[in-house]
Order: sequence, then C-alpha cells, then structure tokens
Amino acid sequence: MAAPPHWAIATHKGGTGKSKLIELIAAAAAEKGDNVLVVDMDAQANVTRRLRAQLPEDPRERKGASLAAILQRPSKGEVERILVKSGWGGIYTERITIAPAHLDLELLALTASQAASSRRLLTALAGVVDDFDLVVIDTPPNLLSHLIDNAWTAADLLWVPVEPEYDAVEAAKRVQQRVQEDRDVLNPDLQVGGFVINRFRSSLNLHNKRAEEVGTIIGPDAVCPVRFPELVVLKNGSEYAQPMSELGSEGRAMAALGADAYAWMRKRSDMLMGGAA
Repeated sequence: MAAPPHWAIATHKGGTGKSKLIELIAAAAAEKGDNVLVVDMDAQANVTRRLRAQLPEDPRERKGASLAAILQRPSKGEVERILVKSGWGGIYTERITIAPAHLDLELLALTASQAASSRRLLTALAGVVDDFDLVVIDTPPNLLSHLIDNAWTAADLLWVPVEPEYDAVEAAKRVQQRVQEDRDVLNPDLQVGGFVINRFRSSLNLHNKRAEEVGTIIGPDAVCPVRFPELVVLKNGSEYAQPMSELGSEGRAMAALGADAYAWMRKRSDMLMGGAA
C-alpha cells in the first residue's frame, strides 16, 4: 500500500489564513470519506485547539501528550502514542486524527545539531501514516527554523495560503524561493503544490491584480480556482472551534468552497506526484 500524500501548509507571513485552510481541508476530507491525519508542527497550537483535539485537562500533562514529548529522540512510528481524535463529533471525530502541538516544540531547535535531526518527524510518522488517506502538516509562519526543516523534510508538497495584498504575495514568492534554493539539502522531492487565495474581495481592483500576480510565481495552473472571501463566519468557526457545516447557511457555503478547494488540491497532488494516492 502506497503512503498517502503528505501536504505541508507553508507561509512566511502571519494572518494569511493558514490554520483556517487546514481546518477546511480536514473537514472536506472527512466529509468526502477520507481519513486525515493533521500534524500540528506550529508551537502556537492553533489547529490543535480549533479541531478540538481531545487532550488531558491538566496543563502539565499536555506536553507529554504532544509532539513536543516525542520529537527529541523519536523511535520509528512513535507518533502513534500521542494521536487523538477531533472533538468536533460525528464523521469529523471518526475521520480526523491529530498529532497535537505544544509550546515546547520551540525547544526542539536546541537539539538541531544532532545527526539527522531534520528527519525526526519523518521517523516518528513512519508506518503510522499507512492508516490514513492524507497527512496535513501545519507549520510556523516562517521559513528558517528547525520545525520548518522537519515539516518540509516529511512533506511531498507545500500549499501556500495567500492574502491578495503586496506583503503576502511577496511572502509566497519567498516560500517558492526557499524550496528552490534548499531542495538538495532538505528534501530533493519537495515541490510547491500551489497557492490558495484567502480573504479575497472581488470588488477590489487591488485584490484582482494581486491574484493575477500570484499566478506568475509558478504559473496560473498552480493557483486554486476557489478564492475564499473574507467573511465573519470564517472567524467565528475559528473562534468557537466549530466546523463550517454547523454555522448556518454562510458556514455551509464556506464548507462547499472548502470541498471544491480540496478536490482541486487532490487532483493537482495526484498530477504532481505521478498519480500517487
């Protein structure tokens, strides 16, 4: 059985909707019937919270139930012992599994000089991922860190959320640049899968101009045709840790967009990875 696609969500700018994109992907995968593993490599642990990872109540026990507890010197497949289900309920709890983050993930950089240290996440995931249809890895909003090195080493493709404004577009270009510059020493097979435009307002000429500019980074085919608008319901879903499908008609409309984006990403992923699934 072939390993599932490993996607990392990458950005070099905060506030571009990275965590929200992961929520939408995970929900869409579950709704389609796919089993998805969400690996939270961002020490802020926003995705861990928003997916309602079922963690110990005692804050002192949470580190031991997180990636921070196993990535110092992981054994093969060790991530299995910290996996928890989403607390969203229903099909989401059945099909979304989380490897939770913890603030102490930041301390992993202190051991970056160890041999093969950038392969620690890959080692921890080995074998465990065979039970899933997709692995999605959240990453910190930067490019030069030990957590990034681990996430990108374990990934097949990067997906970059982009707000259609100058700074965010420049940040997306830097993601592509780092992949090109460091591919040989980090992960020779890593590719940028594409770009997903968030917080888009079609009435703004500036947003339309920047969206076109995103298409010049790799090519227009690498830009998701779904453009997520800026709506309060997206913020509410994150604030209250609920899936879009439970937030009324606007939420269901966003869930439908998430499903369309996920379908496009799967199709492009299969194409870039030579039909692997």
